[in-house]
Amino acid sequence: MKEGLIDKAKVAFVKGDYKEAEAVFSEIIAEEPELKMAYQSRGTARFQLKDYKGAVEDYTAYIRIDERNERVYCLRGCAYLEMKLEELAMDDFNRSIELNEFYPNAYFGRSEVFARAGERNLAQQDLDKGTAIQRQLGQSLFQNQGIMFQDPA
Repeated sequence: MKEGLIDKAKVAFVKGDYKEAEAVFSEIIAEEPELKMAYQSRGTARFQLKDYKGAVEDYTAYIRIDERNERVYCLRGCAYLEMKLEELAMDDFNRSIELNEFYPNAYFGRSEVFARAGERNLAQQDLDKGTAIQRQLGQSLFQNQGIMFQDPA
């Protein structure tokens, strides 16, 4: 049954129906509360719905299960940025970089924190670093679509 619900949630995401995706992932979590991918995905749906507090809660639930995923720290950092909680965002972007120094999105997020603090040189350094890593990895800014449905081991 879980696979059918995951497929249903994927369809909702593709259609941009984040409310439906959130509801379906809530069903999945009720059935399987240790499925970390469901928390990441529901958090992403909530982020799209501008429910940043809910997104933070879901990303935090994921981190309680697996604290070694740089993407989830970066996602939570982005939610904190939307909530104007720059110090918490900085902590998450730094943790993301600690886990994977070649994860460009963490540098982009941290660059935004530095920019908001008026640290233009540090912001530019992180922007340059993230861009260089992205080029090195052959990624585009939007290549991460679909990541939310993966359940890394």
